[in-house]
Amino acid sequence: MKRSIVLGVIAVALLVLYTTTMSSAFLPLIIIMVFALFSAIVYNEFIRWRCGNEEAKPFVRTVDELTAQYGEPEDVILLNAARANEALGVILAYKDFLVVEGRRIDKSDITGVTFNNSGTPYAPGEYQVIIATSGEGFIHVNTGYDATWTKDVVEEIKKAFTKRSD
Repeated sequence: MKRSIVLGVIAVALLVLYTTTMSSAFLPLIIIMVFALFSAIVYNEFIRWRCGNEEAKPFVRTVDELTAQYGEPEDVILLNAARANEALGVILAYKDFLVVEGRRIDKSDITGVTFNNSGTPYAPGEYQVIIATSGEGFIHVNTGYDATWTKDVVEEIKKAFTKRSD
């Protein structure tokens, strides 16, 4: 709320500045600035309302927390070396399920695994491993900017996916 008050004070100060100078040269600039400040205030309040008036806290689970919860995995598939100790950087493969981004996905729910380049013609994007599930839909996991690395990760996931003990 403090940011909204500051932005509101700035908007009022700009209006007062315009009325004291009475120069029409600054009118478009001041109208644009007031509109931008008003939009920022409304957007900020909307986000706060949508999040339930709580400040957003980063959600980072470590591999140690996941192994404490699910036990020792049979295999650890490295997605991103820079995030090797985080849930977003690895996939933990167990006998009957995978842990992807900290979520448990049963192997029987997985319908396919592939990869995609998330880049656009205007901005480079990371390659993503896409895991199709029957329950949760598609799960997109970033693996970096190397296509060969991503292809190898997909092969490791498929190998872990087919490794089911009967």
